[in-house]
Amino acid sequence: MASPLSESCANHPDRRGFAVCMSCRKVVCQECATTWNGVNHCRSCLAAIGAAAASGRRARAWIAWAASCGLLFVAAGYALAWSTALLARLW
Repeated sequence: MASPLSESCANHPDRRGFAVCMSCRKVVCQECATTWNGVNHCRSCLAAIGAAAASGRRARAWIAWAASCGLLFVAAGYALAWSTALLARLW
C-alpha cells in the first residue's frame, strides 16, 4: 500500500491523506483521523467502537443490578426465617 500522504482523504477528496484507519483501512486527513490508545481511527469507526463499549457497560450494569436484587432477596429470606423462628419460640 502506498503512503497515506500520496492518497486523498476518503471523506474529503480535496485533502491529502494523513493516516490510515486501523479498523476500516481508509485513508483519512488530519481532521478526520483520531488517535485512540496509540491507534488511528476514522470518525465512523471510532463511533462504532464507542457504541460497543457503551453497550458493554450497560450489560455489566444490568448484571450488577440483577445480582444485587438476588442478594437482597436471599437476605430477606433469611430475615423472614429468623423472625419466624423467633416468634415460634415466643408462642
